Amino acid sequence: MKIIGLVGGIGSGKSTVARFIGQLEGTVVIDADQLGHEVLRQVEVKTLIQAQWGDTPFGEDGEIDHRKMATLVFSGTTDGNANLEKLMAISHPRIALLLKKRLETARIKGDRLVLLDAPLLLEGGWECFCDAVVFVDAPEQMRLTRVLKRGWTSEEFHAREARQIPLNLKRTASYFVISNDNSLVELEHRIGDVIRRIID
Repeated sequence: MKIIGLVGGIGSGKSTVARFIGQLEGTVVIDADQLGHEVLRQVEVKTLIQAQWGDTPFGEDGEIDHRKMATLVFSGTTDGNANLEKLMAISHPRIALLLKKRLETARIKGDRLVLLDAPLLLEGGWECFCDAVVFVDAPEQMRLTRVLKRGWTSEEFHAREARQIPLNLKRTASYFVISNDNSLVELEHRIGDVIRRIID
């Protein structure tokens, strides 16, 4: 079983790449964001977050509101940076535990390929699980345009990206680079080429 870690800038098209790879036979995609959401629903985690920030990050349903939480940790201020460190200390060890369980399940099932789609793969140290790390590349203006269509603001985009490992370091840490600056047909061709090189 081969494990691929997927990284890239915000709006680079990692989800599109993950969808293409996930369609390959014998492949399973593990979405670290989904694991993060699972962790934030754990009673223990909600208790720790409430002790740290009170009711501020919570919605009316008693669950953590991801937009409110993002406002706390991605403000780009000194307080925001400190809040992000605190949140990562709470959530990342628990995400890693879920990740290990998902990988073990994939091994038992006999999956041929596992794609780990994790925006904070390197920040979490989860590249240690991977046989190869793939960087999805796209020009900044193209990435910004994509996230604006999702309802983000330019300020949110830059604040969140500033809290991640710089793109040049992500690229350096990666075994392969896939440029997502053309058509979907061309992107699929590039993905196929990289996957063949990893599996072979």
